[in-house]
Amino acid sequence: MRRVLIAAPAVLLSIVLGGCTDGGGVSAVSAASGPATVTGAGPAEEGQDLGNGRPHVTFDGLMVRRQVVIAVESSNDADLAGIRTDLESAAAATGSALAGISPDVLEPALLQRMVPELILAIPATATVDDGRAIVQKATEGRESARAGVDNFYVLPVLVHDLRFSATTGDPAALSAAVDKEGIVSDALGNYETTVEGQQISITYTGPLLGDETVESVRTGIARQAHVEASAIAVGPRATTGTGVDMATEPEWDPELLGTAKEHTHAGS
Repeated sequence: MRRVLIAAPAVLLSIVLGGCTDGGGVSAVSAASGPATVTGAGPAEEGQDLGNGRPHVTFDGLMVRRQVVIAVESSNDADLAGIRTDLESAAAATGSALAGISPDVLEPALLQRMVPELILAIPATATVDDGRAIVQKATEGRESARAGVDNFYVLPVLVHDLRFSATTGDPAALSAAVDKEGIVSDALGNYETTVEGQQISITYTGPLLGDETVESVRTGIARQAHVEASAIAVGPRATTGTGVDMATEPEWDPELLGTAKEHTHAGS
């Protein structure tokens, strides 16, 4: 079996489909005739601009989760819809499910080296080994599932898993007003709104949000509810499981400005 070390913020191991697995937490399953190499930018030269690292996050604990994603790096003619169907069918056969998520859950420095055209998240209880098994099941003996694909990457990421809650006399009107204003959609992208009694809840699972962004969402909801921002509660979307203490998390590798690959994203 050939192994290719991929230089990226996290050490990725590219392995041929059907080959042995590695004990590390992050791996890439190559779908080409041989493993593809993704070269890193190397050490920053003196005077080279570095981008900002991870956003400042204090809304953590159960509000931040570890999740595994399957990222597909492919050529322009790849059948991404068919590949997604194959992956979803393989996940269902293992008793799991996949959901689209923004590529921005990946660290910026990693996105400079590997930009997925399709990225899917496995439920929070899944492991990297579970993700690897889904990819192998989806592609084993099926050339159509690999056509145009350079690599399937199985990656652990951090996601924000938030619930914004407000109590109001007319939750349906508040929901409509929030949607119309657009500040929440601008800040969060995809979100879900639920109403129970006089409480409206806006839930979000996606890339980490800096504290300023979280506060801007609270302010936007509060403005439409005609209350102070402090009246909008921010908590975890789910109250069970294992959260993340961001104060103990290692910083992200810095992004090298001006070196990003230009790709379009699909499947988020």
